[in-house]
Formats: sequence, structure tokens, C-alpha cells
Amino acid sequence: MKKLLLVLCCLLLAMPLIASADMYKWKDKNGKWQYSDTPPPGGVAYTKVVTDPAPTSSGAAGGANVSKDPEWKSRATQDAAQKKLEEDKLAEEARAREARCKQAKSVKATFEQGGRIVSVNENGERHYYGDQERAAIIQQSREVIETDCLE
Repeated sequence: MKKLLLVLCCLLLAMPLIASADMYKWKDKNGKWQYSDTPPPGGVAYTKVVTDPAPTSSGAAGGANVSKDPEWKSRATQDAAQKKLEEDKLAEEARAREARCKQAKSVKATFEQGGRIVSVNENGERHYYGDQERAAIIQQSREVIETDCLE
């Protein structure tokens, strides 16, 4: 039991050393800034990013504090903005898919219920749907339901 406690204490004492890894920054072939905990390969000029291995005063748990580098902070802000745009785009696509699903279910139910179905065209004339038109619309609705409805 004492040996286990000794091993755990040693591990806890070694944690800050592991968390205080050096950070390197360099420009790649395309002119973009790259950040890594290992130096760049092939003799590329690089600089060490200033890191702060000590925990912050707010009590947050350790790790390197690279927010002192303005380029790192700018890149993190851009990454967060890009992620938000992607999430917004995915949410909009989900809403559109949900609307198509709901519309397709409604159309399918309307055309499957039987009876005469009529619509008014752009000239104000009535158009009555025949059996073949109804079957085609029902089939299209089923295809939309299969692709857009997640149920």
C-alpha cells in the first residue's frame, strides 16, 4: 500500500514537467503559420512560443499558456469563428431537411387519401390530378421522405 502511495506521489510531482512542453511556431511552404510541440522538420526556421507552465491564478488546471502570443490568439479566434459558421450551416441544413420531410409527408398523405385532388395553375384554371400523376407525386414524396426524414 505504501509503495502504491509513493508511486502516485511521484506521478503527481512529474505532471507539471509533462504539461510544460515547449511550443514551436514556423511558416510552412504555403506561408501559413504552424504550431506544434515538436520542432519543424528539415531545418526550417522556427521560434519558441512563450509558455507559462504554472497554473493561472483563477485555479484552472495547468498546461501551456500560449495566449500571450497574439498570432496564436488570433488563430484561435478565427478557428472558433469558422467552427461556429460550420455549425450554423449544419443547423440550417438540418432545418431545411426537416421542412422538406414535413412537406413530403403532408403531400404523400394528401395524395394517398383518395378522392379528387385539384390545383389552380398560374392562369387561374383548375387542374385535376389523374391516377398516374398521383402515383408519381406519391413516389417522389416517398423518395424525399427516405432521404430527408431521419425517423
